[in-house]
Amino acid sequence: MFTDDELQRLRRHGLVPFAGRIIHEARPPITDAELAEVEQRLGRPLPPTLVRLWRVAFGGRLDYDVQVDYQGHLHPFSLSELFFPGSDGYHDLWGWVEHEEEGAREFAEDDGREWDGRLAFLPVGGFEYLERIYVRIEPGDNFGAVYAWSKGLPPAWPMRLHEDSFARVADDLEGLFAQLVYYSDPFAEGADGTGLELDEALDPLAAEDAGLAQRLRAGMSAQVQDWRGALEDGRLLAAPALQRLALEHAVEAGDEALLTRLADAGVDLGQLIRGGANAPVYARLLKREAVVAWFAGRGIAERYLDQ
Repeated sequence: MFTDDELQRLRRHGLVPFAGRIIHEARPPITDAELAEVEQRLGRPLPPTLVRLWRVAFGGRLDYDVQVDYQGHLHPFSLSELFFPGSDGYHDLWGWVEHEEEGAREFAEDDGREWDGRLAFLPVGGFEYLERIYVRIEPGDNFGAVYAWSKGLPPAWPMRLHEDSFARVADDLEGLFAQLVYYSDPFAEGADGTGLELDEALDPLAAEDAGLAQRLRAGMSAQVQDWRGALEDGRLLAAPALQRLALEHAVEAGDEALLTRLADAGVDLGQLIRGGANAPVYARLLKREAVVAWFAGRGIAERYLDQ
């Protein structure tokens, strides 16, 4: 997709493509000495998928949406940082390794056994102390597979996880990157969500090479989840993720006409949309009273994951 010259130009601006997505504030690739140091510390060879990522950028930032299914609880996952040694995040890579080593040692002690000193999962990215992405580094069938962990919040936080949760999310890091999308168009007028940070990071490149920056922005646009287009051309029923986005938008906008269109298109209006709750619950929490009444008038009851 990019020539060597273009890749060098991107790297000068801290931009690096990996698996069809863009890392910004990208760190230099891992050196052979650094890779040997990590493997020596962990006492294991690293999965090829992780080495491929680190050979592109040993740390950086991501600005995409991704959702994790924690046994039916659809959780908007924050993945903003790719860990590296010496970062100024909540912990750097070594800090997270130490955190995991401490937990593994305590778990082994509680289990009445001696820990062998080697981690099974390596934390490679996340958001502060609330979300982490792990790669399985223990040899076996799931070597290189990717897992997500999210911290549970108090019950006062509706539609959020209320206990720490862990789930397998991809076969490898390329598979995880394929799930990075945009739930709303970052280039739309008044946009204020995900994608704006990356768009801003492209501005210095655009001043130097407008065509190359535009190609990256076109790649971002291609990741926008277009539920409107799917509704227009009849693809919506085959795309559950787009149905959920359409329902969320209808509730947030108080758009009863859109809800009617979705119902006419065959969309299950009572399905869980996120946070283990359905659209009527979301409407009540947002105090969209007219929408609450609309659902009630059609006999669509509130539903939670555990009900």
